[in-house]
Amino acid sequence: MSITRTTHRTVTFFHPFHLPGHAGLLSPGEYEVDTLEKLDPDAAMRSYIKMECHVHLWAKEDMKDGVDVLMVEPQVLEAALALDSDPLREDERNQMIKSFGGRPTDNAAA
Repeated sequence: MSITRTTHRTVTFFHPFHLPGHAGLLSPGEYEVDTLEKLDPDAAMRSYIKMECHVHLWAKEDMKDGVDVLMVEPQVLEAALALDSDPLREDERNQMIKSFGGRPTDNAAA
């Protein structure tokens, strides 16, 4: 038997972004995230392993095909947040936005 818990947090994206399971770009803004974690039985101290994240979509333009929750791997969500917030990865972020048909949010990639 494994012990699990669900944690809840709000994350903020400042630029359009992409997550697997969604056809295009998601809108910048705040998103509620529920993360399923399980207790790591091999850890010396109480520690949990992140299993999956559920990102709640609120904007109507983001809810395609009636999907209002995206299930993503925790590492994928953390990578998207890192790309969004890192000013040194501006070119990479703008290239990703362009690849999904969006317009870059600044003049660096125009």
